[in-house]
Amino acid sequence: MRFVCRLMTLLLILSCGSAVSPVAAAEDPVTLIGTIVKWRYPDAEIGKSQMSDAATIAADGNRTVPSSVLKTTMTTPDSVEKVLAFYHDLLTRSASHDQTLGIEPDVGRSVVFSDESDGRPFALHIILVNSEACSTTLIVTRGESEKLTSITWKQYLRHDVGK
Repeated sequence: MRFVCRLMTLLLILSCGSAVSPVAAAEDPVTLIGTIVKWRYPDAEIGKSQMSDAATIAADGNRTVPSSVLKTTMTTPDSVEKVLAFYHDLLTRSASHDQTLGIEPDVGRSVVFSDESDGRPFALHIILVNSEACSTTLIVTRGESEKLTSITWKQYLRHDVGK
């Protein structure tokens, strides 16, 4: 019965456009925009934002865990180098940033910075952040003639709704 109540709570939360924090129980929901602003580049414009069921399924097609995908695109006139420096500092310099970003302390996480710009007429950088219940991807791009740097942010959340 407890599982059914938690599942109903999760469904209600999802239908209202909120997400469950990757470090919180189902009783502690946060808003979609509340999750995004933790990752927001300073003063960046936040574009269309969206949350949906991640439909995490096994090879046999059966759902394995409740999960969500959140996404948005931000833009800034700042250079790609300045954006990358901000995220490098945020993700590598201080463990206190983990709590700010919603990553549970002491669970461990990995961070990968990848430059895929070589031979292309635009900058393309990918930042991957993975922890036990959350996977975040930041894609930083800017064309040679563009006036804005684009930051595409996507986050996969696995929800703990109890048993």
